[in-house]
Amino acid sequence: MAKDEKKGGFFSRFKKSESPSQEESGIKAVTPSQSQAQNRSVAATSGSRSAMLSVAPPKAEPVAQSVEEPAEPLIDTVEAFNVYCSSLVDIGTSQLKVVEMLLGMLSNSLNKIIDGSTTKE
Repeated sequence: MAKDEKKGGFFSRFKKSESPSQEESGIKAVTPSQSQAQNRSVAATSGSRSAMLSVAPPKAEPVAQSVEEPAEPLIDTVEAFNVYCSSLVDIGTSQLKVVEMLLGMLSNSLNKIIDGSTTKE
């Protein structure tokens, strides 16, 4: 069964044949008369499109505006932004306090290590 395989390996299946016909490849040649007919149809549609654009749409009747009270109270965006900024500042200060505490603990432990090593010598 192995001898029935074609030589060239797996990728030989993907190689193009040496003389592909137009029918197999699915490519059709466009004649000049066909391309001119297509150009005329495109020109005709663009002309009709410009004619359609020149016609003004009918004017709509004005609608009476009725403003209803919202079911929920309105949110003051300026005040909400100020609260957001102040909360970010509070978070920043609390983080700085945490860093200060950690550095204090580290310096205390280093001082204890240094004092212990100097007394032993």
